[in-house]
Amino acid sequence: MIALDKKYADVLESIKASIQGSESLSQYLEEEEESFYKELQDEVEPQIEQLYNEVANHSPLQLEAFETHLLEDGFEGLFLPRILGYNVLRGEIDDNYKYRKPQDHFKKILLAICNSANFEVLRKRIGQTIQVGFALSSDIWITNIIDSIPNKKIRTYLMGMKQEKFRDAKARMQAYDNYRMQFEHANFKSVEFPKNIFELKSTFYALRTFIIHRSDDTMDNESLMRHLSNFIGNEALYESDQFLELLIIFGLKYKLDDATKKAYNKAINTIAQKHTNFSKSFFAIYDNLFTGKEVKITPENEHNIGKLLVDIKDSQIIEYFKTTNELHSKGFVNVDAIEAVRKYYEKHPGMSLENECLRSSVHSYISKFLSNIGPEHYGDYFEINKIITAYIGIFNNERFNQEVKNESMAFIEKCIKLYTDKRGKDYQDIKKYVSATFVDLGFLKDKEVSELFKTRRKKTA
Repeated sequence: MIALDKKYADVLESIKASIQGSESLSQYLEEEEESFYKELQDEVEPQIEQLYNEVANHSPLQLEAFETHLLEDGFEGLFLPRILGYNVLRGEIDDNYKYRKPQDHFKKILLAICNSANFEVLRKRIGQTIQVGFALSSDIWITNIIDSIPNKKIRTYLMGMKQEKFRDAKARMQAYDNYRMQFEHANFKSVEFPKNIFELKSTFYALRTFIIHRSDDTMDNESLMRHLSNFIGNEALYESDQFLELLIIFGLKYKLDDATKKAYNKAINTIAQKHTNFSKSFFAIYDNLFTGKEVKITPENEHNIGKLLVDIKDSQIIEYFKTTNELHSKGFVNVDAIEAVRKYYEKHPGMSLENECLRSSVHSYISKFLSNIGPEHYGDYFEINKIITAYIGIFNNERFNQEVKNESMAFIEKCIKLYTDKRGKDYQDIKKYVSATFVDLGFLKDKEVSELFKTRRKKTA
């Protein structure tokens, strides 16, 4: 756990002092009316939330220390229901919707709530959270928590949070997904960087999720760089393909400072020299990232890692990124870039991992173009489609063609919705183009074209 910066700790101490000096707390303690605790909550929790968000945005590795600070009695349990929820979602789940490892920090927060003098008030805000957290946890882990509670009434309450319906994986999935939606826009991801292979294996999924989360361009990752540099430079991790995957994600999605770039280059070259099947492992991981849903690889991302790997000690990796660097530098419409892609592609088997990655790289341009162009610019689409057709000819790949077809059809349907005058020039231009080009490309048959542009009869009442 990374220690909390003094500047944050000092603010928390100031908030704690204000809580203890609050008139609302004094009235609550004297009259034991829940309304006074609610007043205290309304006074203080926005302050805690503001500070929490600042830590989450700028120093995310300190979040656990921040949350631990809130467990002190002087905070009167304020904001604990919220961070309990954050920790239910922070844990990494497997395909069966169970935690991959025990959630000790969740346990620590839950016990603090259960042992709080304000438990009766807090329990009204944590029922769903505990149910979901317990559903994702093992029975033994839950039993250990319940058995550690001295208060019989609280033990009974916790036992009631174990729902029989959540023994079914589908029920757990539904409950988890519904719960997660409540925190869709919250920033609470945090992690500890592993120091050895064993820790890497046990924390890999959580670490990967965190790294992907922080790769967004809006994130301030300055405070992470020192930790990233130390992690990347840890030679005890170099033999793991999981470590290699994280390196690739860093190279794609992160703007590394000079010190971290230096550590990165040393790590990737050391691995390339020692790994007997480095390029095979690299392209297998790279292809999975391209085709998966978690990491969206843009042309800019690939150009970013391409510049990092320009001098890597592996001829196959150099050859690939020499090609893609030309593609990204000159643009995918450039004649020289198209020729570079063609030459590289023809040197490798059509279904090779290298060619799979190259097709994905080109497709990222097409996808970006089609997602950004409006139907009023259909003329630009007609022009760009000449380039797309050239790549279709080079690749001669069914999956690539299907992906381009789906995105092209989505664009044409937008055009048809915009231009509804069937006698108008725009509508007729689009119809003529689709009738000829989409049939030639194998996207549609003549009958399907007719169906696409057929006038729909309005239903009579």
